[in-house]
Amino acid sequence: MHRSVRALSRGVALIRELNASGPSNVVQLAKRTALNRTTCYRLLDTLREDGYVTFDETNALFGLTPQVRSLSEGVSSRDLSSQAALPAMFSLLDEVSWPSDFGVFELGSVLIRESTHPFSPFSVHRSMVGRRRSLVRSALGKAILAASAPSLRREMLDLTASLVEEDAELAKDRHFIEDVVLQTKRDGYASSVGGSEVGISAIALAISGGGPVLGSLNLIFFSSSMTPEIAAKKYLSSMKVAVKEIERRWSAANKARGKIS
Repeated sequence: MHRSVRALSRGVALIRELNASGPSNVVQLAKRTALNRTTCYRLLDTLREDGYVTFDETNALFGLTPQVRSLSEGVSSRDLSSQAALPAMFSLLDEVSWPSDFGVFELGSVLIRESTHPFSPFSVHRSMVGRRRSLVRSALGKAILAASAPSLRREMLDLTASLVEEDAELAKDRHFIEDVVLQTKRDGYASSVGGSEVGISAIALAISGGGPVLGSLNLIFFSSSMTPEIAAKKYLSSMKVAVKEIERRWSAANKARGKIS
């Protein structure tokens, strides 16, 4: 382990304070960050030379420059959603042992962005991130469909029908989709038996993004070990806790990102 660099932490603290409070003089900044004035001056001069801080000589106020935005623009919604999902997924794994996946709708199917398969003693897969699952046959996809507004659901299904040949017929089958949505809402979770792989079942919950559905979280298990109904009785409450935690982390990450930008 290497020793932490205190100057870096102090510099970040000054940026954070200027971001929260706006232009401030060195006395105010020293008080709010618990740094002495000499240290503040040195750090602020360094940040000014690097282009992150400006100094108004008329009012003796330091402020942030637009260049600070470059520190956050590389963080995508994909990064934020994965960061929000993983801690909750590992907590879920500690409780239930069965693996789970976090997936989002993309180009007519569900893209798995994070997974605990490599860490589960019950998984036969070791590489799931980047794989795709059916929007209309998988539990991940059904959860997203059922939680989406009708207009958005129709757009997703149109994309599936045009881009995913093996799912095109089901995506166009209005009665099939209505049954999927009604069943999922009635049960309180989405389910599949052999929908993605023979011998593999899953239950899933949608994850709210504060607007359109962010994605969904599943729990994978062997079809021979239990039915989706039994899995739901045993594990659904734990999955709901995980989903709430993902939603909380997603909201907090977006608020933090909005403040920076």
